[in-house]
Amino acid sequence: MSNQDFSLSSEAPLSMAGQGETIKMDDIQSAPESKPAAAASAAASTVAASAGSGGSSGCACPLAQVPATVWKELLRRPFRKRHPIIFWGLIVLLAVGIGLFGAAIGSNGLMGGQRIALVSVSGPIMDAESTLEWIRKIERDPSVAGVLLRVDSPGGGAAASQELYNALAALASKKPMAVSMGSLAASGGLMVSMAGSRVFANASTVTGSIGVRMDIPQLQGLLGKIGVGQETITTAPFKDAGSYMRPLNPDQREYFKKVLDDMHQQFVDIVAQGRHMEHARAAALATGKIFTGREAVQLGLVDEIGGQESALAWLSAQCGVPVERKLLSRPKEGNWLPRGLKTMLGIDLSALGSLSANQPVFLYQF
Repeated sequence: MSNQDFSLSSEAPLSMAGQGETIKMDDIQSAPESKPAAAASAAASTVAASAGSGGSSGCACPLAQVPATVWKELLRRPFRKRHPIIFWGLIVLLAVGIGLFGAAIGSNGLMGGQRIALVSVSGPIMDAESTLEWIRKIERDPSVAGVLLRVDSPGGGAAASQELYNALAALASKKPMAVSMGSLAASGGLMVSMAGSRVFANASTVTGSIGVRMDIPQLQGLLGKIGVGQETITTAPFKDAGSYMRPLNPDQREYFKKVLDDMHQQFVDIVAQGRHMEHARAAALATGKIFTGREAVQLGLVDEIGGQESALAWLSAQCGVPVERKLLSRPKEGNWLPRGLKTMLGIDLSALGSLSANQPVFLYQF
């Protein structure tokens, strides 16, 4: 190939596709030396136009056909990198929304139709507020067709046990309620069980213990040994009755005895009403004695021997909800330590705190 083939002249055309516009060297040379960039830009534009016009040729690059706006969009940084706070904020909101929607579906039974709700009363009954709140939710929920009350408790505070019974009795007046007694359903545990329409117990379940007691801590001996005392001034003789610093005198003992008798009669009334028995018969059972589940059936305190499955089967037949449908239960709450101690060891820290208070405690407790 000769040098003549590579020579550039003012008449020789320069084209990427062998056709179209040409670039003359005279035009480039005639450009002022003060504007070399402008001349180069003009030449580049002419070459690009020539390449565009020769798109049908086999030598044309396919990428040259892509508009600049498309390239700009493809090379643009993703939204999550340009606005990370907004992006992850939307992700968190979406996750929370999905969780709330799932909780609403689970609590309202939107995916499963009618449901049977589970109310558990376990351990000493001292602070019933969380259980009362769950009962109120069940009462307002139209998807709940029946209630299974599972009781495994020795009872507890007189007022707390009575408040829980009243809430359960109101719920039972609107929805069928079956009671399943566990290992222990005595005193206050028996009281709350009286709210159910039908009561089931295992043959060896410990129940009964109908009565009320009062605990008065006595610390004067210990405090006397370490040289600590307390003097109390009152405006009435019974204002400091039950003080942990001195034993009861006869008048104070008689005073508290009347209070206990009134609470005892309230307990007997609840048993007679819940079991549909004569008041005299219920009073005869209120000696504080405990009974096995088998004895309780014979005495009329329990309807039938059976576990939770038996109670659920009866309730399912009453409200028309399939027995295999999952029970609607209260979400777990609270610190893991108190919950773990109560589950594994049966220790209720809140109940221990109430019992250790230096004040008289009235108990429906075995």
